[in-house]
Amino acid sequence: MRYFIIILLIFIGLSTSAFQKVQQTLSQPSDERAAQNKLPISKDNMWAVLGKTKVSLDEKEYTYSAKYSPEVKALNGTQMTIKGFMLPLETTEKFKHFILSKRTPTCPYCPPGEPNEIIEVFSTKPVKWSENIITVTGKFSLINNQNFGMFFKLDNAVVN
Repeated sequence: MRYFIIILLIFIGLSTSAFQKVQQTLSQPSDERAAQNKLPISKDNMWAVLGKTKVSLDEKEYTYSAKYSPEVKALNGTQMTIKGFMLPLETTEKFKHFILSKRTPTCPYCPPGEPNEIIEVFSTKPVKWSENIITVTGKFSLINNQNFGMFFKLDNAVVN
């Protein structure tokens, strides 16, 4: 959710000092992260690879940036299969656009975890939401959505 709030703050013209105070408040508190760590987490090895992407926030430009490791860069354009939790981005019973996350979603409006722990997914067929870990296969690509902190995408994805 913090990514979406930051975008909202940009649109309303928040000053840099005010933005910094809000950004500190929006950082996930350590006790909340500890509680989230007790929930199911996908143990798929691919998340460890994607986790090598270093993400930082430019507080002057209000954007995120990603520095991809050579191992992550090598995945660009390849077919990938990965397990995770789905977070729908459409308000229908079945949908083709969602976020896949390493961590259990705890809020319907927030990406769980960090930007290197989520993938934007576009499936070939509408899928029904599941609260369990799912397996998704699709064409992996690196994207640069600095405003929303999205850096990975799966296209033509199939939920197995």
